[in-house]
Amino acid sequence: MVLSLIYISFPGYFTPLPLALVGCTASTLGRFILSYIGTASRGVMSEGRKWSLDKLRKTVESKKGGGFLLSLAVALSPLPSNAYFIAVGMMKYQVLEIFAGFMLGRLLSYWLMINLTKVASHSLEELFRNELYTVTIIDLIGIGSAIFLTLIDWDKLIREKRLGIISPKLRRH
Repeated sequence: MVLSLIYISFPGYFTPLPLALVGCTASTLGRFILSYIGTASRGVMSEGRKWSLDKLRKTVESKKGGGFLLSLAVALSPLPSNAYFIAVGMMKYQVLEIFAGFMLGRLLSYWLMINLTKVASHSLEELFRNELYTVTIIDLIGIGSAIFLTLIDWDKLIREKRLGIISPKLRRH
């Protein structure tokens, strides 16, 4: 939305591809910070939860290009990616593969969105007025998903094809 607003507010100053590149770079840097927060939060996780997330990471890593393709799909989807990157940090996943997929996906989606801005039939004022409620709900769902991701016993799910939950326990220092 911000990129589209910049594009239509300053006609002739920006072309879609460089504007999309700036936007996807900023978005990717923000997600890098979120992954770092996820990595730092491992300190309060139980060893069982860490082991389970490590098992998930190894499974994704075992698929050639798995992290790249997963991140590309996340970037192209309409779902929020913040929770995904916190989870990536919790898993201590290979950063380059994840961020390359995300950056390519965001570049494509932002470029398309900027180009479609010209033909959009809705007024931006109406879109902004109705978006806040929807964005808040989607972000809350994303945060809940990130929390749920850490509760799953990934080893059991991968090995036995059964969903297991690791009970939440914070380590005491």
